[in-house]
Amino acid sequence: MSIALPPRELRVLHLEDSELDHELVRAHLRRGGLNARVRRVDSEAGFLAALDEPWDAIISDYNLPGFSGLVALDLLKASGRDVPFVLVSGEIGEDTAVEAMRNGASDYLLKNNLSRLVPALLHAVEATETRRARVRADRELDESKQRLRELAQHLQTSIEQERTAIAREIHDDVGGSLTALKFDLAWIDRHTDSEAVRARVHSALETVTLALESSKR
Repeated sequence: MSIALPPRELRVLHLEDSELDHELVRAHLRRGGLNARVRRVDSEAGFLAALDEPWDAIISDYNLPGFSGLVALDLLKASGRDVPFVLVSGEIGEDTAVEAMRNGASDYLLKNNLSRLVPALLHAVEATETRRARVRADRELDESKQRLRELAQHLQTSIEQERTAIAREIHDDVGGSLTALKFDLAWIDRHTDSEAVRARVHSALETVTLALESSKR
C-alpha cells in the first residue's frame, strides 16, 4: 500500500561524510516527489549539535570516519528524541541490519538500491507520528481519569459536608421543637386542676426531657 506524500516540507538530517552520496540521496528524494529540506552533518559533534533542532527524519550512513550509524542511533536514543532513523550503507551484513532494527532503526537500505528511500522514509515518518499520537492520546486519557478521580473526590466531600450541615440543621430544629414542647407542657402542668391531666403531662415531660438529652449527644 502506497503512502501519500505529506503536504508539508519534511526536515531531514543526513549524517554522511561523502558530499557525492549526500547529493545522491537528495536526488532520490526529489525523484520520489518528496518536499524535503535536507541538512548534512559528517561528525559526531555535528550530529549531537543538530539534535537540538527539530527533525522529521534522520538518514544516516553506516560507516563514517571515527563514527558509525549504530553509534548515532544510540546517541539519538540517549537524547530522548523520537525521530525516525533510516540507516544507509554501501554494504551491511544481515546481523548488523538486524542489530540496527532491534536497537530502534526504522529501516535500512543499501546505497546501490535507493529506490526504496522515499517509501521507507514516508513509512518511518508515518509510523512515528502514529506512535506520538498514541502516546498523546494515552497521556490525555490518563489526565482525564485523574480529573475524574479528583472530581469524584470533590463531589464526595461536598456530599458529606452537605449531609453534615443538614444533620446539624435537623438536630437544631428538633432540639428547638422539643424545648418549645417542654415549655408548653410545663405551662399546662401549672394551670391544670386535673390530676389525670397532670399525670399525663409529667409523663410527657419525662419523655421530652429524655429526647432533648439524646438530641444533644
